[in-house]
Amino acid sequence: MQRKPIHRGGIVSAGYDADSRCLDIEFDTHRILRYEGVSSTVAKRFLTSASPYSYFRDVIQDEYPSIDLGSQPPKERRVEPKKKGIDDLKRLFGDL
Repeated sequence: MQRKPIHRGGIVSAGYDADSRCLDIEFDTHRILRYEGVSSTVAKRFLTSASPYSYFRDVIQDEYPSIDLGSQPPKERRVEPKKKGIDDLKRLFGDL
């Protein structure tokens, strides 16, 4: 499921899957919770809320069952170093 950035009220990103009725929320602690059985109306209101944490706390948190999907490391740590290609080696060493 694709999450969109939110960056308000301690929520980093969130995404909704209408087929499974699941709402994933990533918090600024990098913890990700999946809430099940969430209607598309509730998800849309949450995703477009000017105060998403308040909406989450008041409407979602205690009303829907959740699954802890664990933590996701910060993006800075997930970046893979660029692999060197043959062209990079030729630029460094010339044609051998």
